Amino acid sequence: MKRVSMQDIADKLGLSKGTVSLVLSGKAKGSRVSEETSKKVIQMAEEMNYQPNEIARSLSTGKSMSIGVVVTDISNEFFGNLTFHIQEQAKKYGYTVITSNTNESLEEFRNAIATLLNKQVDGIILVPVDEGQEMVLKIMKRNLPMVQIDRYYPGIKANYIIIDNYKVSRNVIEVLIGKGLRRIAVVCYDINLNALTERRQGYIDALTHHKLLDTALIKNINYENQEEEIKQAIIDLKNNPDKVDAIFFCSRKVFITGVKYMHREGIKIPEQMEVVCFDEIDSFSITNMPITYIKQPIRQMGEKAVDILMEQMSGSGDVNEYVFDAEIEYSI
Repeated sequence: MKRVSMQDIADKLGLSKGTVSLVLSGKAKGSRVSEETSKKVIQMAEEMNYQPNEIARSLSTGKSMSIGVVVTDISNEFFGNLTFHIQEQAKKYGYTVITSNTNESLEEFRNAIATLLNKQVDGIILVPVDEGQEMVLKIMKRNLPMVQIDRYYPGIKANYIIIDNYKVSRNVIEVLIGKGLRRIAVVCYDINLNALTERRQGYIDALTHHKLLDTALIKNINYENQEEEIKQAIIDLKNNPDKVDAIFFCSRKVFITGVKYMHREGIKIPEQMEVVCFDEIDSFSITNMPITYIKQPIRQMGEKAVDILMEQMSGSGDVNEYVFDAEIEYSI
């Protein structure tokens, strides 16, 4: 079927194409187009099933009215919620969101960025992956607005929004020590990005300060083989000759997999081992398991990322570096 154009609507109503364009672009107010004419144009557009030509509009305005969002694992509740809040905030500015997933893969990160650049998005919000600096520099070379979120590349002067991973991780270990726990393990992805390295370092520094650090209790997990390695880490901690009092899981996905194998190994929580999850999980509200968790301000992070992107699109040259605090909370 032939696509309905503004000219078709104009011909039906005996109006000029310019008048129809003013109405359908939302610019009729303040012009000489009457309210009655505007209503007729809108009604006819609906009757004829008019769909705006986004490609033509982007060519004429220089904007696609879309932004790209690149996350590492959309199946992860954290990134799913983060993307949702980004989308909701983008709607307020009249923008749509194109989301890509990288699975912590540098190759997939490169492909995602290249695809978004080819689609001529007006800006990009991204979660960095290890060794992905070249793609961020490529975005910056094009003068395309960009915000890093959850993590950032320290050597690049660019916008980012993160939480203070080190402070809250050190604080939560201090909470466990304050409860009398001494043998505290950490299970964390072995990825060289500041969000994860700072969580691990907060753990190390808190235990070192109290002369309680045992490096055998640091379990670094390869992302690509995480299921098997988390399982083995739980078995090793269970069989440690000196009883382990608690485990700090430094991401929600590691926590979910870790707790699954704790149950399979018959480890009672919290009677035999306490657990800490870096992030809140919806299912906490329906479990009877007492869990210490770190709550991140996901909504504020997503909304602020969009706000910064829009400021950049409006010509701001400021580099914004936002560091939010996270809270230590308890499931029951």
